[in-house]
Amino acid sequence: MNNSNTIICRPTKWFLWRAVAMLVLFGVFTVLFFKDWKVGYPQKNVEFYKHQAFEKAKAAFQEAESKGQGASQWESFVGGQMVYPEEEGILPKGVDPKTGWPEVLANYEGYKKGFEEGKEKAAPPLWLEYSHAQGWGSEPPESGNDADKIQTQLHFAIGSAVLTLFAVFYLMRTGRRSMVVDDEAFFAPGGPRIPFEKIQRIDKRKWEAKGLAYLTYEGEDGKSGKAKVDGMVYGQFREEDGAPAEALFQKILKNFKGELIELEPEEEDEVEVAEPDESKD
Repeated sequence: MNNSNTIICRPTKWFLWRAVAMLVLFGVFTVLFFKDWKVGYPQKNVEFYKHQAFEKAKAAFQEAESKGQGASQWESFVGGQMVYPEEEGILPKGVDPKTGWPEVLANYEGYKKGFEEGKEKAAPPLWLEYSHAQGWGSEPPESGNDADKIQTQLHFAIGSAVLTLFAVFYLMRTGRRSMVVDDEAFFAPGGPRIPFEKIQRIDKRKWEAKGLAYLTYEGEDGKSGKAKVDGMVYGQFREEDGAPAEALFQKILKNFKGELIELEPEEEDEVEVAEPDESKD
């Protein structure tokens, strides 16, 4: 197949760039979903429930002050509070689910001072100082993430990983193939050698719009087979490159003697001409 009459159409840069782009996209999604499952969503829960503790402390302190309770009652109350709800699978590894309220809330005098100074602030008392010390932002997450939502991120990560592997397989498989014609036959990408005289039918209805044509041929075992001419993936139609896909397909058509299926040209609407009314004469 090295003679001058052989046309070889290899995978185009258009296809390769698209395949690589899809590979990168699915790969990025895999990493992001896995990160959200393993670290991101559980860590957001830590910040969310810690902020909830500060909000609850604000309401509880107002009630304690109205009842005239002092330091001992307040510190005893705070010592019995838990930060996180009793639900498995919502916290990062290493975080104790039975963590109590932060110590800064238990210090009655310190909290009372922060409470008085923070009356005009939207954030609960001492939250901004605490969150900044943890390396968090001023605005906590709007809501927590339950175990089902966190597990869903793992499912998305697995799905994206499967798509990534499929993109790798498709890229490697297609990258090694080519679409070829010589003086006697068409060689389908990854398929059989199809002699021109064995081609029974060509459907070219999608050729002009999408660069796709479908061949029906008689195989060596006498059974009917199908093959595809894909000019968008192999060869392309760039005039400066000699439009190799078009040249390949035209050579198939030139040597083809079977049934050709193509789009019928649209008929122009007939203009009706009114005949003269002889009764007016």
